[in-house]
Parts: sequence; structure tokens; C-alpha cells
Amino acid sequence: MIVGGLVLIFFVAVAVRLPWADDLMLHMAVLKRLMQDPLHPGNPVIDIGGSSIYYSPFMVVLALLGKAFGLSAYTMLKLAAVVNVALLVTGVYRFVRSLSQARWAPPLAMIGLLFWWGTNVVAFSGFLSLISLGDTEAYPSTLATALTLHVWAWLNDGGRTLRSPRRAIGIGVLFGLILLIHQFTGLSALVGSAAILVTQHRIVRTKIAATSLALGLVACAAVVAIWPYYHLWSVNQGELDALDPIHHALYANVQTWYGIGIVLGLVALGLRWWRNRTDVLVLMFIGVGGVVAYGKVTGHWSYGRSWPMLMLVAQIAVAIALAEAARVRTRWAWGVPVAMATAIGAGTQFSGGFENLPHLDKLSKYFTPTAVVAASAQDAMYEAAAHGSYSVTAPWYLPEIPRTVQSERNAAVKAIFSSRTSAAERMSLLEKYDVTWVLLEPQQPLPTGLSAHLTAQESGYLLYKVVHTR
Repeated sequence: MIVGGLVLIFFVAVAVRLPWADDLMLHMAVLKRLMQDPLHPGNPVIDIGGSSIYYSPFMVVLALLGKAFGLSAYTMLKLAAVVNVALLVTGVYRFVRSLSQARWAPPLAMIGLLFWWGTNVVAFSGFLSLISLGDTEAYPSTLATALTLHVWAWLNDGGRTLRSPRRAIGIGVLFGLILLIHQFTGLSALVGSAAILVTQHRIVRTKIAATSLALGLVACAAVVAIWPYYHLWSVNQGELDALDPIHHALYANVQTWYGIGIVLGLVALGLRWWRNRTDVLVLMFIGVGGVVAYGKVTGHWSYGRSWPMLMLVAQIAVAIALAEAARVRTRWAWGVPVAMATAIGAGTQFSGGFENLPHLDKLSKYFTPTAVVAASAQDAMYEAAAHGSYSVTAPWYLPEIPRTVQSERNAAVKAIFSSRTSAAERMSLLEKYDVTWVLLEPQQPLPTGLSAHLTAQESGYLLYKVVHTR
């Protein structure tokens, strides 16, 4: 537990000054909308009403606690980061313990989680390398992964959970929460759980286990069905397709992002398969690997969000192989490459840095919940959302925004800041979207004919108040 404690201390220190990254701003926007109106928050980024898939149980709980104790969205995300990492560390410990009683298996797995990746830093939501986890420790994906590890530990307990209807209902509720919190992680959680159930097929066939599984499925379905903010089944393949372009990188850098961990993992998993054709880690790797492969073969790159779980299984297999090595030669055979992988991984991770974008604290008083901000730079749109205002268009892809609406608003932003747009047309667009503020980057001139006056300047950004003529 010493290694886990050190990991937790490190990420608590990171959470004190939580990296100000683009997706963090989206989660701040979500929290601020929920804190402003918990029952009818509307879209978190643009003023079109409705709801959002980002209003998950995780975010609603944070918003209600923040509202009750008078804490800001940023503070709540810092606290969430600490809780997420604590759950992740304990989840790794419990799941690895369910697989091996070797003393060093859990701490080695935690080291592998952070460092056994590749020769380049990968920082993406849901990925658990040192730098990526530092950037995303407050994200829903981190909580979903942590809860998944705890669920797997409960399921892989020799059948005790399967023989207990009460425990099975609890697992079903957790599954429902995972699916609502982060759908990509939920998919991997289901695949991994299926692998565990395959290894316990004798128990699964008993009457009490069948009853428990049925109750668990009902509990999961009930949680998903009663969630009032969005319907899980509203997330369709077409919306996932729209996310494919931003996920293409997950397949374009396989060797440099995952190479070391995958090579070591394949050796460890191959040895496990040789000893047991239905080894749970082998089945998990095959199942989750199938999801990743499906994304590659079909071009649906979004399924690459299963890479973190694939890596996790490989890293745990390596950790257990080294921890359980009984012979001196076997220890050396595993110890040398693992030590090299750790050194390379640590060098790679510590040579990187956490993502820190500038933030406009001094402009917070201008960015009210009902204000609409026009900005042409993506970072400026992030800022507007993070500080609680609407933007003319969404800088993130949000499934709940119709594509026609997103395209229309993207075109409006281009027209507002285009030199070819007439003054009358520009003011017409500003009035159509009820724009209150225009946020410009350094050296970006105020569009000709735009009636506005400079109100504030922060971190190089210029904030103009729009003067409407009507």
C-alpha cells in the first residue's frame, strides 16, 4: 500500500492546481449549468435548451454538493480528482488481489499503469499513464474506470457475489452508474465482466447465480431507465461516427503510444494462456482487444477508447508474472525488461508536462449564465463555457446538438469574424444569437463595423461589450 499511498499523494498535489485543459472546461461548464439550475440546466454550452449526455450521476452529485456547501465548480472538480484517484488505487489493489496473492503484484500493477506504455506520451480521457491521469484525474472516465475495477474485484471473488442476490443487485446498480457516467468505459466493463463470468461458468449455471444475475441486470436496467437527464439509448452509432475523426490518433500511434506495454503484456498473457486456456486476463484481453480491432477494421475510431482497458489488462498480467516469479532465473528474465520498461516509461512521462491553458479569472464577473460570447478561437470558446456563459457555437462535439444546428452556428461564427461580411449582416447575426460579448485573441482586430466597446483585458484576450441597435 506504500506505492498506492505515494501515487495518491502525488495526484493530490496535482489536484491542488488541477491542470486547466480543454475537456476540464467542458466539465466545468456542465457543473455550472447544473449548479445554476439542477432541474432544468439546458444545454451546457449553447443556448438551445434541452439536456445533455454530460449530465451524468457523477456531475449531478458534484453540482448538488457544490451548491449545498457554496463551493465553485473548479473546487468540486479538484475534490472529485482526489476521490477518483483514491478509488482507482484501491480498485487496482482489490482487482489484482483477486487474481494473485503475491505481495508485490498490486504495487507493480500500479507502477505499470503509470509507466508501461510507449516511447511517447499519450494524454487522452480515460488513459491512465502518469501525464494523462494528471490531466484527467477529475474526469468522469477516471471514476468509471475506478468503479469498473471494483466491480471486477467483486465478480472475481470465487462466486460469493454470484451466490448473493443482494450483492448482485449492488453490482447491477454500479454497472448502471458506469454506463451513465462514461459509455466507452462501460463497454469495456461489460466485456471484462463477461470474461469473468465465463471463468465461473460452473457457478453461473446454478439456480442462485442465475437468479442473482437476473436481479443484477434488472437493477442495471432500472438505473439507466430512471435517469432523468438523458436516455442512454439516445446515443446511437451515427453520433459515435461523428467522434471518429478526433479518435483516429488512437490508432495512428500504436507503436509509440502502447508498444512497450503491449509487447511485455503479450508475453505474460501468452504464458498465462499456456497454463490455462480460460484464464480471466487472457479472456479480457481477447474481448477488449476485439473491440479495439473492430474500431480499426471498420474505421470507427471511437472504439479506440477501449485501448486504456486493453493496456490495463496487459500491465496487470506483467505485474503478476514478475511478482509470482519463484525461480531466480525467472525473476531476472522478467525483472530486467520490466526495469527497462519502467525506466523508459518514467523518462517519457516526466519529460512531458500537464496541459495548462491560460484562464481568464478576471473576466468571470462578465461571464454570466445568460450571456452569449462570440469568439473565433477555440480556446476562447473553452474559456467562455468554463466561466459559465454560452457560446455562439460549441467548441466540443456534443451528441445532443443536432448536426444542422451545429453547422449553422459554425457558419455564423465564421461570418461574424469574416472581413467579407457586411456590417449589417454581422450585426444581424449578433442579434440573432443575442451575443453580449466578443472575445478576441491578442492582435486580432475588431471586425469592421462591429458596434462594441472594449471592457476588459486578461491573459492577452480582449473582451468587447456588444452595443445592439435594436
